[in-house]
Amino acid sequence: MLLIQLFTFMKEYHTQIEINAPIKKVWQVLTDFKEYPNWNPLVGELTGDLREDGMIRTKILPLNNTYTAKLLSYQKEQEIVWLGKQGAKFLLAGKHYYRLKKQGENKTLLEHGEYFTGLFSHFISGKLLNKMEQAFHEHNKALKSMAENEG
Repeated sequence: MLLIQLFTFMKEYHTQIEINAPIKKVWQVLTDFKEYPNWNPLVGELTGDLREDGMIRTKILPLNNTYTAKLLSYQKEQEIVWLGKQGAKFLLAGKHYYRLKKQGENKTLLEHGEYFTGLFSHFISGKLLNKMEQAFHEHNKALKSMAENEG
């Protein structure tokens, strides 16, 4: 029973921010991956096959590490979801998501978070989770600024 609990253990964090810009503009900033190094404090680089089931590489700045991930969802002006893993998926996997929701003609809600699953997710410290959640908040603020202030 303990083994089953360890394999199904999950840690997660979720953030959101309201952006005073149309969803089309927020999507444009979010998916302009070549510009990430100029403004994004979380993902310093994102390259690869940008379609569902494509493989991408992401450099996560707070962890100072580059990961390969599978793009699970890439739905225009709706969501981007990728799954990265360390070793085998049952050991440690992270499902990172961005979701956009239209709140009005010139208002968009960004939902942004991550789920960690697998045996080793049990050992992710609260301190590391807090650091990553803070990085997500910083990312969201930077995205908001770019979308609201870009011409």
